[in-house]
Amino acid sequence: MDTLRGIIVDDEERGREVLARMLGDHCPEVDLVGMAKSASEARKLVADLNPDVVFLDIMMPTESGFEFLDGYEERSFSVVFVTAYHEHAIQAIKASAFDYLLKPIDIFELRATVQKLSAMLSESHCEVKQQNYACREQAEVLHDNLRIAGEFIKVILHRPRGIKVAHVRDILYIRSDAHYTTVRLLNDGDIVVTGSLKDYEEILEKLHFCRIHKSHLINLMHVTEYSFSASNRISLSNGEKLIVSKRRTREFLTKLNEYVGVGTRS
Repeated sequence: MDTLRGIIVDDEERGREVLARMLGDHCPEVDLVGMAKSASEARKLVADLNPDVVFLDIMMPTESGFEFLDGYEERSFSVVFVTAYHEHAIQAIKASAFDYLLKPIDIFELRATVQKLSAMLSESHCEVKQQNYACREQAEVLHDNLRIAGEFIKVILHRPRGIKVAHVRDILYIRSDAHYTTVRLLNDGDIVVTGSLKDYEEILEKLHFCRIHKSHLINLMHVTEYSFSASNRISLSNGEKLIVSKRRTREFLTKLNEYVGVGTRS
């Protein structure tokens, strides 16, 4: 089994101690090689110890976790945010595809995160290093989203051989079949992604998205018409028509009314 060399970066001493104890007790895959209480200390540890993973607090005095990451044009370590952020921020972290642990840390979530990182490391150290571009994009998306109050504006779409950054407003719908999940974008057509429809529903559920069928999650922003007399069909801004399943009709109409009501307030 490959060992993950890890460091913890958190300005709160208790936060560092609790995570260190949990890693020591429950995550033998992690060799905790250092802890830092600031971004400047963390940079020295990274230079000296070359970690595989950094467990990183976001909000720290003097320099935030984002500012710490901005210092690396290229980096070979993975990042797991450890945060006490509120629900909106967690959705934004999910949308940017960063790994995260929410304080107080759940041991099962910690184990799952470490196992995923360990599996990635065992494939190839080179593959981790080749993710630099994706990580920079992820950090930029997350930083942009957290600047917006109430809802985020971008989402990372994982493709089989890379990522695409999409504006939420440009997503018409997401559909699934037995083998694929596809995101239909307003101007870029279809993007086949690696996540499931349920994964994207969890990310977008607090925004103006609604499941209208077992295979379709739509962006209410693009709904232009709904017909009771045409087999519960909706029309989208690109001219496409989709069917709303009978058991999801009430939820769809409720969410559509809520969205239109919010969107028309002065």
